[in-house]
Amino acid sequence: MKFLHLSDLHIGKTVNGFSMLEEQRHIFEQIIGYIDTEKPDAVLIAGDIYDRAVPSVESVHLFDDLLTDFAAKEVTVILISGNHDSPERLNYASRLLSERKLHLCGVFDGTLHSVTLPDEYGNLKFWLLPFIKPSSVRGMFADKEIESYTDAVKSVLESADIDYSERNVLLSHQFYTAVGITPIRSESEINPVGGLDAVDAGLLSKFDYVALGHLHGSQGVGGNIRYAGSPIKYSFSEWKQKKSVTLVEIKGKGNIAVTALPLLPIRNMRE
Repeated sequence: MKFLHLSDLHIGKTVNGFSMLEEQRHIFEQIIGYIDTEKPDAVLIAGDIYDRAVPSVESVHLFDDLLTDFAAKEVTVILISGNHDSPERLNYASRLLSERKLHLCGVFDGTLHSVTLPDEYGNLKFWLLPFIKPSSVRGMFADKEIESYTDAVKSVLESADIDYSERNVLLSHQFYTAVGITPIRSESEINPVGGLDAVDAGLLSKFDYVALGHLHGSQGVGGNIRYAGSPIKYSFSEWKQKKSVTLVEIKGKGNIAVTALPLLPIRNMRE
């Protein structure tokens, strides 16, 4: 099975007072082009669809166009909310849209939901974990002591019925860290003081692939745990980065190939 991994679209963002909507539409056209050439079975979007919790009318129209283009290609779309999104707004009409192969998971309701897609190797499960905070899940797991972001994610994963002998992919939008790996952060991200939002990436080691959102630089956090990065440069701290969409192909258990497909802007950023 092949799928595209995207994140941090930040539709409606402005950079130094300039609207990025034209650039975003241009990049989305390239992504649709990759659906034609690479023929993925699914597109994963790991959060921060919009730049603001209450997006502009123009932003909503652009996202609607993107989803309509995906639907026209008959590709399955699986997405979660990020810390910039309004979970409830993003979750709107999710049950109806799932019938058109658009699976939207904006709100975490105490259950780690999944989407199952079959291929010649069996079933591949995609687990959906939108952005969460310790305070928002503490009441859902009264029997667990949840003080940190790591506690919150650990409680969610332990509560789920995941058969790790099968193939599993996780979508998550958090700040994951691993020992010996220094993450590349950008000015356009929300950076809590002291890294209080950090989550131990070791919790994710049993998944075949983890599609992350939140960090704007494409990078790995050990194994097949990866940030796709934002598709556009949103700050001067990103001007040297090469933006891309991640193509993942999973065959049998443990047989995974990851490729970065370049995304080229209308106007590049320079300092």
